[in-house]
Amino acid sequence: MENQAQTHPAADTSVAPVAPVTSGTLDPLAALRLMLDETPADAVPVVPLDAEACDAITDDTLVCSCNNVSAGEIRGVVCGGACSSLDDVQVLTRAGGGCGSCLPTVAGLVEVALARRGGC
Repeated sequence: MENQAQTHPAADTSVAPVAPVTSGTLDPLAALRLMLDETPADAVPVVPLDAEACDAITDDTLVCSCNNVSAGEIRGVVCGGACSSLDDVQVLTRAGGGCGSCLPTVAGLVEVALARRGGC
């Protein structure tokens, strides 16, 4: 038997584009949509809860029931400096990572905590 070299087609080394980072999260699933080659045309923007409504939420209030995350946990990771965006909070606490119905509340809590970070 002769030793024949096998040729393989060149591997695709291109990288999918990364969604731009903004202060507000229009589509919290943007990175996932890019990985799945889905377009964000059907994406519904997350409208954060306003500051007054966020202030009415006590620290022991369960915000994300899917992942058992309280408002105090969210405020704590932002005020403690562990997180500086909604994405960071979602990765660290998993808030909003289940059904997603709590995302407006989580986004509002993050925005308010970031705005008040010096006074936490």
